[in-house]
Amino acid sequence: MQIRLFSPHDVAQLAAVFNASIMEGAQEYYSLTERLAWAQNQGEARSDAYWLAKLADTTTWVALEDDKLVGFISLRLCPDKELDCLVGEVDCLFVHPEYGRAGVATHLYLALLEEAKRLNLKRLTVEASYLARPFFEKQGFNSIRRNELRRYLTAEDKQNDKAQVLVNFSLIMSLS
Repeated sequence: MQIRLFSPHDVAQLAAVFNASIMEGAQEYYSLTERLAWAQNQGEARSDAYWLAKLADTTTWVALEDDKLVGFISLRLCPDKELDCLVGEVDCLFVHPEYGRAGVATHLYLALLEEAKRLNLKRLTVEASYLARPFFEKQGFNSIRRNELRRYLTAEDKQNDKAQVLVNFSLIMSLS
């Protein structure tokens, strides 16, 4: 397995990993309607332009197996007024379900952790799904709250406030 920094030419494969991770990998935890609301943006697939914009202010690593992108993780730096320093947010961690439990997430996370330590970040945070929460807890993160996120399948659903409510968890880990 190779871990390297994301390149814009990876974007289509990255989007495919994201979709497979949600639609197949998370089916044990979320209904089909919830997964569609999560994977799409008001009924539309998330475009390459969406992903390039989302990842523009992050450091993102990809995992490759035989030149196939099988996972990715991104680190976003955020100011923390309480600590008066930068902290890191694990913005995305997705692994193609065919490569689940094969160490992909761990290898990606270790690349991110190495960068966080190099930057002397004081803490890492993550908003983790039911699927990802045990992984992050195993890495030493502590759950601090349960969140309910409102997502819409269509623009009409949004206009009529017919949201799918997705549950995730805020977790934090001190690095100092």
